Amino acid sequence: MTSTSLAPAPALAEGSVPTKAELARLPAGLARIDLLLDNWDKITTVCNGVQNEVEAKQLMYTTGEQKCSKSPLKVQMYIGASSTLDPLFKADKLMIRAQQLVAEQDAEKYTDAVDRYIAKQQMASTMAYTSSWSGVENPNGSIEQIEDNLLEAKKEVLELRALVATVVDLLHLETF
Repeated sequence: MTSTSLAPAPALAEGSVPTKAELARLPAGLARIDLLLDNWDKITTVCNGVQNEVEAKQLMYTTGEQKCSKSPLKVQMYIGASSTLDPLFKADKLMIRAQQLVAEQDAEKYTDAVDRYIAKQQMASTMAYTSSWSGVENPNGSIEQIEDNLLEAKKEVLELRALVATVVDLLHLETF
């Protein structure tokens, strides 16, 4: 004779309706993606060194040359792939729990958006990571390779943004 447990399955226990505070993470995450896309070069470029006005006009630098490089991993900080404090951290689980709040006629569209969000978030994160390892310190790496991979990451982030916007829209959440 086998014993059966009456405890709810973990998936059911986690399936509670998200609170308004939890749902607010989605439009907040969308706003962060917009911030990243609107300021892509500024956010993904890091400059070190000090350059004053006189040095900037020199043809040949003598001291404190400012050097800028791409920092692809910054992308992960805006798409929920870097910090537990990011509004989109584990947003896929929140989106799955929120499915019950979606109108029946939109259920398929919502499920498709969530499934594609999961794939795009992973792909954007992977492309940012790949870009970070594409520099001259690696075989066949170059500054151009970093930039090419970072552009691929940006394409993924653009698609990711559209999917988050779809989810936010189908949940009728107010955006920032």
